[in-house]
Amino acid sequence: MSDGLWHEPDKLIGYCVTIYFAKLLVWDKVLGLGSTHPLTGFAAITANLVVSFYFAKRGFENVARIIKR
Repeated sequence: MSDGLWHEPDKLIGYCVTIYFAKLLVWDKVLGLGSTHPLTGFAAITANLVVSFYFAKRGFENVARIIKR
């Protein structure tokens, strides 16, 4: 598991985005049991930034680990 506590702000926001996308993809699209309106405006930009942050953060950590050797 990564460093830090589960209730740090960046992790809480990540959990919210994960729950939203899981509901959107699994419940609405795969199972066909709901209809969630897509995010627009500020919410869409924020959700995309959160997802990008997590992928970029992990990539930078891996690069830093390689350089550190």
